[in-house]
Amino acid sequence: MMDAITDPLVRVAEAMQTFVAESEMRLVHVVTNEPLRLAVLEHTAAMEHHGENDRPFFVLEAPVEVDDDGWAIRAEELRDDMDDLRARLIAANEGVVVDAMPSAKGAPSALGAFGLELAAAIECLHAPLAGLVVVLSPLWVRDGKRWLDDVTALVERPELARVRWVIVDIEEPVCRPLAAELGELALVVDARVSREAVRAELGRTLSNAASAPEGAAGMQLAGCAGPDERPPPRIDKPVPLTKEQAQSFAEQYNVPSASLLIGPMQEVRRLVLGAGAAMMGGDAGAAVTKMREARAACRGMGLGKLSVLMSLVMGGYAMQGHAPDTAAAIFREARVDAEAQKAPELAAQAQIALAAGLFAAKKTEEAALAYAEAGQLAAASGARMLAVEAYRMCGQLVAAQGDFPHAGQAFWRAIEIASDGEPEEWCLSSAPEAARALAALFRNHDRPETAECLERLAVEMETMGESEKDTPEVMAHAC
Repeated sequence: MMDAITDPLVRVAEAMQTFVAESEMRLVHVVTNEPLRLAVLEHTAAMEHHGENDRPFFVLEAPVEVDDDGWAIRAEELRDDMDDLRARLIAANEGVVVDAMPSAKGAPSALGAFGLELAAAIECLHAPLAGLVVVLSPLWVRDGKRWLDDVTALVERPELARVRWVIVDIEEPVCRPLAAELGELALVVDARVSREAVRAELGRTLSNAASAPEGAAGMQLAGCAGPDERPPPRIDKPVPLTKEQAQSFAEQYNVPSASLLIGPMQEVRRLVLGAGAAMMGGDAGAAVTKMREARAACRGMGLGKLSVLMSLVMGGYAMQGHAPDTAAAIFREARVDAEAQKAPELAAQAQIALAAGLFAAKKTEEAALAYAEAGQLAAASGARMLAVEAYRMCGQLVAAQGDFPHAGQAFWRAIEIASDGEPEEWCLSSAPEAARALAALFRNHDRPETAECLERLAVEMETMGESEKDTPEVMAHAC
């Protein structure tokens, strides 16, 4: 486990332990990165089960929009949490009483209504419950000043004195001024991950894994510590195949003999890990070189499909190294190799990667044509998700050039391909985005009814995994 990631979570856990143990504390303010948000919430919520805690924890995650502060949603979540708490305590039959929430009271604002709901919730609690811990962790905050003002107003209300607060901000410490105002009554935790530290630590791990000696096993292959020399063979460990045995098995099962030998496969692994370490160190040229060696090794072993994957990774490294022309050449070669291996889905992936490379090189017209071709390849191979994305990107690029008829055709083709799949796939694809993009074209060309139909179609495709009221055929011809 990487210290750069675990250390911020340790800081959260330690702060929460202090918060629970010291009842005079009013607030914990945490700022973290989006990838760690759920882990931070899990560490926070786990403190509800701490032996010294005497308050239920309620986690409220409604976002803060510019035109919607989210307090109405949080009020509903709070009431639901109270109902759930009461039901759990009744089922446990341990004598802890929580009254049913009274009817909601009206208020001039959503924030005021939330405050009244929270005050009512506190009155429903009886000993040994001392109050509530409210964890506010919006998915995003579009209006930081409003959020800070609202949270400050709640924390300062005397009727909510039995509420203790945990505020989790993402990326920016929006509510840090509130913690500063509370002084010793607040704890401040910076649980952000240092991207530089992660990059350096991952680079060291990849380098260690790449330099593992032949015959290494277990965690040493993942970059952990281990002996520099090959360990002696265990008595009960199966003896590795000889070249002759590998050749015999290969002929029997129609697989490349080298793929059955430890040495050649570990060499490929060493090259791939070395490329990753070079890329983490910012040396894209070295990463491409090592991946080229790995591809050559795969070709030499007869692992054709694996060599195509090596090309796709190599092209990606070239793209990251700001060499789009080199990447395009690699992706073109990958498509040729994939077609020779009779791997149409890999050919489609290579074509999409080529299109992305052309787009990065600002060759928009060529990129649009490449995306269209990728859509055809992916659709023919049955890779609907790839096909939908390829046609959507084609439509987007063509629309930017002012070619609305062909853009519309590309967007509609993406929608048609998606509608041929299972409803559960629709919301996972970019088909709803294609539908909305096509709707925008119609709206800009004075076709509001068709635009509205497509916008409804986008919503239905996003929710069809839960509601199967229409069939794919109806959806495909909805407009």
